[in-house]
Amino acid sequence: MRPWTRGALTAAVAAVSTVGLFAGQAAAVTPVGAWKGNTYSASDIAGSHTWGDSYVSGSRVYVSGYVRDTLSDGHGACLNIRTWYSDSPFPRDEFVADTDGNNSSYKPFSFNYDAGTVEYVDIQECLTESGSVHDEAPGWQAIVSP
Repeated sequence: MRPWTRGALTAAVAAVSTVGLFAGQAAAVTPVGAWKGNTYSASDIAGSHTWGDSYVSGSRVYVSGYVRDTLSDGHGACLNIRTWYSDSPFPRDEFVADTDGNNSSYKPFSFNYDAGTVEYVDIQECLTESGSVHDEAPGWQAIVSP
């Protein structure tokens, strides 16, 4: 005698298919909209000013903004952007820098990510020296989260 009847087998396959269907779907994310590197927060560092926008359009999450070097101290301003995905244990890191100094200009940027798999987008202000990160704010600020 077979342990599975036709009806029980059909129900088991349907249950597994349904679980697989929902397990593969990512949670909806919520961008904060307009954002700025929060002054006096863990994501802020003196000499760097960052601001921008985050939103969902279609199947993409968009993050855009500006980085401004606010001090004439020999260090450029930068922004670290870290994106976490549901299908990877490793983040995607972006780096944007403005080295013109003392509010004379700003560096625009724009990135977009798959809305079906992105879970978080975090920002951290930083300072550059000779093209690499010299100093970073002690923490991160979420601008996109579930």
